[in-house]
Amino acid sequence: MTPQVTQLGKTFAARVTGIDLRQVPDAATHAWIEQQLARWGVLSFGPQRIDDSQQEAVIELFGPPFATNFGEIATGHPHFYDITTVDESGAPIVADSPRGLTLLANAQWHTDGSQLQPPTRVSILHARVLPPTPPPTEYANMCAAWDALPPAMQREAEQLSVVHSIAWSREQIGFRDISPESLKLRPPVVHPLVRTNPITGRKSLYLASHASHPVGWPVKEGRAYIHALVAHATQPEFVYSHAWCADELVMWDDRWTMHRATPYDGVQPRKLRWCGAVELEPV
Repeated sequence: MTPQVTQLGKTFAARVTGIDLRQVPDAATHAWIEQQLARWGVLSFGPQRIDDSQQEAVIELFGPPFATNFGEIATGHPHFYDITTVDESGAPIVADSPRGLTLLANAQWHTDGSQLQPPTRVSILHARVLPPTPPPTEYANMCAAWDALPPAMQREAEQLSVVHSIAWSREQIGFRDISPESLKLRPPVVHPLVRTNPITGRKSLYLASHASHPVGWPVKEGRAYIHALVAHATQPEFVYSHAWCADELVMWDDRWTMHRATPYDGVQPRKLRWCGAVELEPV
């Protein structure tokens, strides 16, 4: 069956049909998916009844799997995190526990893995357990946000690199008890504020809740500048809200999208399994 693409958002995000991810895509199909990621940023593959080994095989097409060694939400699998409301025994996760606060950080606008070097390039989230009315996930088009900046702001932004820090993103939600082991694995790193997609040639902002301040700026002033850019980039015209369905797999390009979870306090459990592929070279 020939893959088909249907646009979902106003400027980005699309649904893909005609690809069964239970079988590892061949080279031609993988190349086609890469082109669609570059064009749409966020791809929904609809119901995909895949297991862990199949999900891992898909992410490995896009680069080395992200090492999920952050102790506060580790699942025991080296390449998966669970975005979940319940623990492995099915008990609700305590909101103010280290795991609960770490999961709460997903409600901030963020880019997966920007606190690392090399960062995450592609992310996959697979719906394993959904409540009857699952909360949406929101995505922001960072290319469109870049295009909408005044030329003077674009020129300034292109000259800047930004410090990304896991400690800063967690501090913003009041979580200061990150384990020393986790902090040692994730020291602050620096990334350019503006990136260029190697396939489309389009420029985009590269932001995240981890983004603290431009290199060389006073921290307070720099954080205010980043906060203003995030507010600009997440205006309604740049945002797509994705409604989940059972067994759905969603893939996105972390180079030019941000995303966030939306609030959910229902009693029915929700579990989505995340994995990512990292860049081959530092950014």
